[in-house]
Amino acid sequence: MATSGGSVEKAVFINLENGPPFKVQYNPSQFQYSKSSQWKDHEVQGTTPKSLEFQKNAPASLSMELIFDTTNEGSSSDVRTKYVTALLFLTNPKVKPQDGQAGDIDKERPPVVTFVWGSFTMTGVVEKIDVTYLMFSSSGTPLRAKVNVTLKEWLPEEHANGSGGRGWGNDRVTLVTMGPGETVSAVAIRMGVSTSQLCSDNGIDNPFAVSAGTQLVVRR
Repeated sequence: MATSGGSVEKAVFINLENGPPFKVQYNPSQFQYSKSSQWKDHEVQGTTPKSLEFQKNAPASLSMELIFDTTNEGSSSDVRTKYVTALLFLTNPKVKPQDGQAGDIDKERPPVVTFVWGSFTMTGVVEKIDVTYLMFSSSGTPLRAKVNVTLKEWLPEEHANGSGGRGWGNDRVTLVTMGPGETVSAVAIRMGVSTSQLCSDNGIDNPFAVSAGTQLVVRR
């Protein structure tokens, strides 16, 4: 699926369970969405198969290539610590499964995430991340990274949202963009949430340092 990598609105991975959202530095130039169903020949002895028997739908998958670059931020700005490590966090098994989920509930798993870009959303888990470092400072600090990300669709029952909206636990999630001259506190008032919650959900340490045009995740 081709899209405009130069779009102003940035794609975001919303961590639904144990961390702030991860916003890409540059939008991907394209992403690929795959969905398949499993069928088999309808078995009727002694006759030529004339129909197919549906088995199940397989989880959808979403893959994309992301670029991260700190070459304009000085030779000591490590692209790993600024971007890649935060993305890799989405593969860390830090969540204890709940009753009703498949598998051993004593075995921790990575968080469920929702990928959002414009009107497109998909909820699942980060299945694979491949990182290639492309540029280094004279001291060997990596400055540019190409990251291939693959997500597998998965919607545990506790994240299901009967209204079809985005979910964060039992809450609904909205993406808003700060307008010119608008502050984080003003967005909080406009959306009916507390400034402290808005800062916590977006990993904001200093609400006065957030500029206009920044996308914020609002949980209600």
